[in-house]
Amino acid sequence: MSELLTELFSSRVRAAVLAHALPRPHLGFSLTDFSRLLGLPISSLQHECYKLERIGLLSARRAGNARLYRVNPTCPVLAPLTALIHACIGLKAMLRGCVDGVTGLELAFLIDRAAAGEQPTSHLVLVGEVPLEALDGAVARAETALGLPPGRLEVAFFRPDDWHARVVAGHPFVTSLLTSGRLELVGSVDDELTGLFSPSIAGT
Repeated sequence: MSELLTELFSSRVRAAVLAHALPRPHLGFSLTDFSRLLGLPISSLQHECYKLERIGLLSARRAGNARLYRVNPTCPVLAPLTALIHACIGLKAMLRGCVDGVTGLELAFLIDRAAAGEQPTSHLVLVGEVPLEALDGAVARAETALGLPPGRLEVAFFRPDDWHARVVAGHPFVTSLLTSGRLELVGSVDDELTGLFSPSIAGT
C-alpha cells in the first residue's frame, strides 16, 4: 500500500491528470487531449499515464491512431481518491466534470435551496437535446458528487424550444429557477436571457 501511495502522490503531472480525469469518468482522453487541457508536455504525460494505467487507476484503449485513457471503475481506491480530489478542487469543478462532454447539452446549473435557507434540496436544471442514456449518466454522476443516494437529486430537464418558450412566457416554475441562487455548470443563464429579451437587429 505504501508503494501505491508513493505512486499516487509523487508527481505534479500525475496529480493534474487525476484532478482532470476523476471528475470525468465518462470521458476518455488522449495524450494530446491532456496536453491541450492541462498545458503539459506529452512526454511527461505519457510517462505518468503509463504509471496510472499500471497501478490500475486508468485503463486505455485504441481509438483510431490515438490511445484513450479513462478512469478504471474497478479500481479499489477510486471512491476515496475521488473524494480527495473533490475536497481539493471543490464542488463546482466536480459538477462541471459530471456534465462535461454531454452531447447536446446547452445549459446546466444547480440550485441549492439549502444555501438560501430553504428546504435542503438540490435542483439540477438541464437544457438541451440530450440522449436519455447520457442524461441518466450525468444525473448519476452529479448525485455522487453531491453525496446523494440514487434518485434523490431533483432534476428539471427541458428541450431548448420548450425552455425558451417558458422563459419568455414567465412560467412560474421556470421563473422560480431563474430567480434562485445558482451554480452555473454549462453556458450562462444571464447571457441566454440577454439574447432572448434583447431586440433583434431587424426589429431595431
